[in-house]
Amino acid sequence: MRLDPPDNREVDYSKTRNNVTNWFDTEYSKYQRLANIPEISSVRMSLAPKSNVHANGIEDLTVTRANAKQVLEFVEAVINSLGDYKPFLEARYIKKLQAWHIEERLVFGHSQTQNRIRKACALFAQTMDMTAGTRLTAYKD
Repeated sequence: MRLDPPDNREVDYSKTRNNVTNWFDTEYSKYQRLANIPEISSVRMSLAPKSNVHANGIEDLTVTRANAKQVLEFVEAVINSLGDYKPFLEARYIKKLQAWHIEERLVFGHSQTQNRIRKACALFAQTMDMTAGTRLTAYKD
């Protein structure tokens, strides 16, 4: 296994934060909706080879739901790996708290909170880029 050398370019924190915000607003919320599709008790799993004809839509829905749950678990693991920055990313993007509420809850000033959210976004983006193949990190030209 060969690891690529770390990228030495300077991270554009503002654009990276915008990318992460957009990702949570679109992709993450999509996976949340898919993972919360109600289970259907009459699932019929067939051992027949999958064809292009959607003969078993319930099976497809079950697989989609399971995949979405796996993605959410993966994202949770990435967030848990952020250490001291975890509460900032969780509060802002998972719990959808406003900046003043995060400041009050985590007992940080406005500029400290904004800096930590920016750094949390950069760490999250870089980790997702390395592990999931996303392109969330933006670099300065």
